[in-house]
Amino acid sequence: MSHHLYHEIISFHLLSHLDDACVELSSLLEIWVQYSPESTRQSTRLSRSGARPIVGSTDTLPRTDNDRSSNYDKALCLLKNSPPEQRLDIRLPPSQYLKLEESWSKFKSENNIREEKRYPSLSYNSLMQIVTVITTQSALHGYTVAWFRDMIGSSVKGYLATHKPSKSSKEPDQSFSYDRSRGRPSVHVVIECGVSEDYRALCDDKDLWLQRLGAKAVVLICLKETPRFKNPRAAYQNIDDVVAEVERMDQHVDGNMKHNLEQGKYGPSKYRNHMWFGRLNELFLEVWRADGKQPVRKWLIKDRHSYNPLPRTTGVKISDFFPDDEWTACKIPDSNVRFRRDFFGVAILGMRETAADRFIDFLSSFS
Repeated sequence: MSHHLYHEIISFHLLSHLDDACVELSSLLEIWVQYSPESTRQSTRLSRSGARPIVGSTDTLPRTDNDRSSNYDKALCLLKNSPPEQRLDIRLPPSQYLKLEESWSKFKSENNIREEKRYPSLSYNSLMQIVTVITTQSALHGYTVAWFRDMIGSSVKGYLATHKPSKSSKEPDQSFSYDRSRGRPSVHVVIECGVSEDYRALCDDKDLWLQRLGAKAVVLICLKETPRFKNPRAAYQNIDDVVAEVERMDQHVDGNMKHNLEQGKYGPSKYRNHMWFGRLNELFLEVWRADGKQPVRKWLIKDRHSYNPLPRTTGVKISDFFPDDEWTACKIPDSNVRFRRDFFGVAILGMRETAADRFIDFLSSFS
């Protein structure tokens, strides 16, 4: 990944005290969260009030190819058309990537696409010469990342509120700010979320964060929906009121979800004889560190059911948010960030919203 990687910095303030001075410190820790959930809410949500953006198919695209011209065209085509829920990893030399970046910038300028718009994202792993294009992610993806981000943040804040660091080794400013060079923190925890079919690509991203970008810990969250979503083959011909149809679909999906949950299953959600969300067959997380040791895989959902027993902790540690010297200076015991079971309510909401988004996208593509 290059400096064009899209990510979000989540900041929260922690209060501590010096040993003798009893001076309140404002400690700024930063979690770098890739593929931020705030941008995963699709613009098609506006379709409920009449807006109907044109979108393409969400069928699976080719993911790898060694033909440079073909790869360049695939990446540019995906960037321009931007069908939701796609990830493309292709090999290109630096010169071709720079050409692709220039073409994409020109297209955005000609079509009044804001530079700060997060999706579709274009990034480059110069170590492996891999271009990655990611389009708007599903609601389930976004809700999952947001929940883990907030859970980890509140857990760290809560722990440090009851375990006061004894002193700051950064004097005389008396702060735990790890903004050591040009506004970029020297330590961070990264959350990477994706479908399990992209696990290898997520591991490549993880290696780059740990080996080249200085992360202390990378949280990989993998989801597997079975079967993978595909749009219906033909348009629906008998829809006069799109907003009313979407409301009917929402109610039907709610009934699907209730029935499935009564059986302890996560999915599927069907409407008009089509599956708008499959079965959430797997969901697990891993926390990787720079030592390269294989972490314990923590299952949350396996074979469509909540895993038993559920993990008590996420695998993230409080010390992961501090540089080693700062953590030693704190003189407080380390602790694991605990896992909260209210996640499953968030997952259910994400599945429901994903199904609705896909239905709206499909209707919009024929407007």
